[in-house]
Amino acid sequence: MTSPTFAARRLRVRRIRRTVTTVAVAVFLALFATIYIQMASGHDPALSSSTATASTATTSSGSSTSSDDSSSSSQDATTAPMTTQQS
Repeated sequence: MTSPTFAARRLRVRRIRRTVTTVAVAVFLALFATIYIQMASGHDPALSSSTATASTATTSSGSSTSSDDSSSSSQDATTAPMTTQQS
């Protein structure tokens, strides 16, 4: 024998769980679809940010080294830039 308040509580808990599950699945699908569309169109955010970071790090390390020693600045200018592209 269940009391009416206990049954109402179980109904409310079930409704809250269903709502949380629905929202979580909807957010996951929206984020997954966004990433999928970006990758399918060729705009990989991981590759673009790592390329920008690598070029920034190369230029900043080269400029800081060149101010310290003139012989190392000519060596830094002749080194090949770092690439992150894989074939």
